[in-house]
Amino acid sequence: MYVLAFIIWLGIKKFLKQSEDHKKQLIRKNRVVRNHDVFTNTLAKQERLDLPEPVFVLGNKDADLELTVFTSLYCEMCRDMGKIIDQIIFAYSDQIKINIFFKPQSAEEKNKHLHILHSIFLFQGEKEFLQALNFWFKNKNLEKWKIADHNAEENRDIFNSSNEWFSQNGIISTPTVFIDGYVYPYEFEKEDLYYHIEQIIENKQ
Repeated sequence: MYVLAFIIWLGIKKFLKQSEDHKKQLIRKNRVVRNHDVFTNTLAKQERLDLPEPVFVLGNKDADLELTVFTSLYCEMCRDMGKIIDQIIFAYSDQIKINIFFKPQSAEEKNKHLHILHSIFLFQGEKEFLQALNFWFKNKNLEKWKIADHNAEENRDIFNSSNEWFSQNGIISTPTVFIDGYVYPYEFEKEDLYYHIEQIIENKQ
């Protein structure tokens, strides 16, 4: 019994040490990713791109802070990005301009939902558009938002044109994020985007 208890204790001790090491690593990591000065310096070292004219523009179109997101309706990580955009718009709609580009699919059938979202944006506004987008990521359908007043052929030309720009510049993965034309540094998690946008806005005030 003593030997068994000792073996169990060794296992528990090893687990506790691993847990403590993991905690220390997490603290060190957070010190870096939550260091806004490090973030802004890293961001400024990225290449600044002249992005194409956006189709979807949210927030304040005259804001001097511009966030651009290249996303897809068929990307699991893009669902989380939609939630972050919601949070940013809710908190800072007057202080930021958000451009959204959607990556069209090669199968045209998959693009019909993109056309519907475009019509929602044009005829019902950004609030309804964001609700529909979040509903899509949760349920993968937009039946309740079907709108007849949209030109799929015209939409196709618009989305293909912007997608061609991203493709020509070697940007194919989604979501890809830009802040004022600078690509969001890969060293930083996109889940921290809200925090960094918040810091940028506070520093501008």
